[in-house]
Amino acid sequence: MTVDDRGGVLVAHVTGELDTYTVPDARRVFESLEATSGSEVVVDLREVTFLDSSGLGALIGLYHRVSDAGGHLRLVCAGVTLRLMELMNLGQVLDISTELDEVSPNGGAALA
Repeated sequence: MTVDDRGGVLVAHVTGELDTYTVPDARRVFESLEATSGSEVVVDLREVTFLDSSGLGALIGLYHRVSDAGGHLRLVCAGVTLRLMELMNLGQVLDISTELDEVSPNGGAALA
């Protein structure tokens, strides 16, 4: 997992599997994101090949922590992760997009 700071928007790029075995490391990165983020955190899941309930739980937990702090979380999904988000109807709760370069919901500049 890598993290970029794009003009105050922190973007975590997750690759491979986000499951029981990798979630502890992901949570540590997620905690550092919320600790250093001003108001917006983006998690790029487009290169995730497998996502289980532990991974979903980590993302939901991050959503709650960022929201409780007055911030905003956006997930960027494609392929298997996008399909899973659609099946679980998570777009009702989470801000999910398919492109990293979409305009920030807070009116900020494009991320690309």
